[in-house]
Amino acid sequence: MTLLYRFAKGLFFFWFRGLNHLVISGKENLSDDRPMIVFANHYSDCDPMILPLVFQDQIFFMAKKELFQVPVVKSVVQAYGAFPVDRKNIDIGAIKTALKLMKEKKILGIFPEGTRVRDRQKSDPKGGFSMIAVKTGAVLQPVRIQYKRKIHFLNRIEVTIGKPISASDLALKEKTPEEYTQISGELMKGVYDLP
Repeated sequence: MTLLYRFAKGLFFFWFRGLNHLVISGKENLSDDRPMIVFANHYSDCDPMILPLVFQDQIFFMAKKELFQVPVVKSVVQAYGAFPVDRKNIDIGAIKTALKLMKEKKILGIFPEGTRVRDRQKSDPKGGFSMIAVKTGAVLQPVRIQYKRKIHFLNRIEVTIGKPISASDLALKEKTPEEYTQISGELMKGVYDLP
């Protein structure tokens, strides 16, 4: 875990625990298995700041490539352990980085919808994360994040951790891109069904 990650985690803890009301439930569902893919709904820009407060080990996030086009921001997100992904195209580089992290028994953080979604009916997750799980045998850890208000000050933020899912339990037959997308949709439905 990098020094900057520890520092950022401390700041996030102060902000979301001290100036907001962060409630984490389902801690008994946290898996110790590695590698792991943490996948969650994406409601707010604060989501990548909240998930590290749930897990002891560092989470390496896939982040939209646009963040890496601003030099100062790029330095910060890279030090935070994030790596770029092209959300509009198949990004071979991002996939290779994710596979490398899985080989190293790390935790990969993904928001499968690729953008903020306020209405679950508009959820359109990509198939990439389920493909990575199947290829690496990573355990899948579902998480739901809910905010009671849009302003992140004196807000109530609820994080629900679902039961871990084994990649071997995913009902895949032909392992086509369409099938991975379908499985990803089912996995995200499970996230939204968490209380």
